[in-house]
Amino acid sequence: MVDKSILRPVRFFEDLSDEMLESIAGIAELRMYDSDVYLNKRKRSADYFYIILEGEVGLQLETLSGKIVRLETIGAGGAIGFSSLVESKKHEYLSDAKTLIPTKAIRFRNDELQLLFYQNFQMGYLIMKKIAYIARRRLVYRTYPIPKV
Repeated sequence: MVDKSILRPVRFFEDLSDEMLESIAGIAELRMYDSDVYLNKRKRSADYFYIILEGEVGLQLETLSGKIVRLETIGAGGAIGFSSLVESKKHEYLSDAKTLIPTKAIRFRNDELQLLFYQNFQMGYLIMKKIAYIARRRLVYRTYPIPKV
């Protein structure tokens, strides 16, 4: 549980009412991570959704040849772990998320967050709308033609 005052300035939560913030703060965990810590690993059980408060997290994949490719760097205010909130038979992360520097994040268990969404459809809609917007932006970014280097 965190105080809702920690969530209020985070742009991801800007559309939520005070009552919604109070609910979501009740299931939030404030966590500190050192550098080079994996918050999630590709194809592992997607149990958590994160909002980064301070620091940086690299979203990355390992190629078939074993090379690590960074897809994006997520900084303060960014969200990771969308896979934990998408209904499927198996919740699995789609990429690795590794801290690049010491990082402070808010962590939510997917089952607790989804329960809140079922209890408050409006809050669920507002959060999933935010996730859809960010996912679309990331997809455009990742599929934009890369110039030859």
